[in-house]
Parts: sequence; structure tokens; C-alpha cells
Amino acid sequence: MTKVGSWWLKNVEAEPDERVVWSELANRVQSSHRAVGGKLFLTDRRLVFCPHWVDAATGGKTWSWPLANISRVGITPKGGDRFAGGLRDRLRIESVDSGQQLFVIKHLDEVVARLETAAEQPGEPPAGGKGGT
Repeated sequence: MTKVGSWWLKNVEAEPDERVVWSELANRVQSSHRAVGGKLFLTDRRLVFCPHWVDAATGGKTWSWPLANISRVGITPKGGDRFAGGLRDRLRIESVDSGQQLFVIKHLDEVVARLETAAEQPGEPPAGGKGGT
């Protein structure tokens, strides 16, 4: 079975014929006092976070949402616990029914634009930028 991720990440099963169209190193804010290191993947169907093996071994969780479930993408200004990414502005992804997720990630404005486009047009790969894993 095909996986989303790579050798240094806790992988997740890919859905049949699912393709990764973009990925970037990121930290996912897992709790108010912890950000988990890993990689954020955009597939043609969903957004997936895979923690690296060290964080996975200490409780870091994988996470995914279908693109159709994303209601808003934005930026949360820095502030809050420094161990939960609070020293930097963070990517905020809101769901129609599951609250929000925060990520510390480079090129924040570009990532927001890419994910907004993907959420508006699920199933169509966004143009430009880094592709693959």
C-alpha cells in the first residue's frame, strides 16, 4: 500500500490513487504547550501532517483533514506559549466541524494562498511551488 510521508516520518496510508502535490517542513501545535516537528503534505484530497519519528515516539500524532472539510485558512499572530510555536506567526486551518489546527511553517503567506486555493477547489492540484514529498 502507498504511504504519505518518507523514511524519517511516521507515515499514513494513502487513499487509492491519492497524489501528494506539495509538502513543507512544519511543526504542528498539538497542545497548548507542545509543537510537534514533522512535515505537512497537501494531496489532491486532503491535508496531512506526519510527525518525525522522534516526536512520534514521544506522543506526536499524525493528523489529516479532507480538503472539503477546510472552512478557512489564515494566520494567527505570534503569542502564547513559546513551546507551542508562540514565538512566530502560525498557519491557522479551520474546519467546518472540528475546530482549528495551528502550524509553524516557513513562507507563511505563500502557504496560506496555496491552501486557500486547494480548499476552494478540492481534487485539483494547485499550480506552482514545490511538489511531491
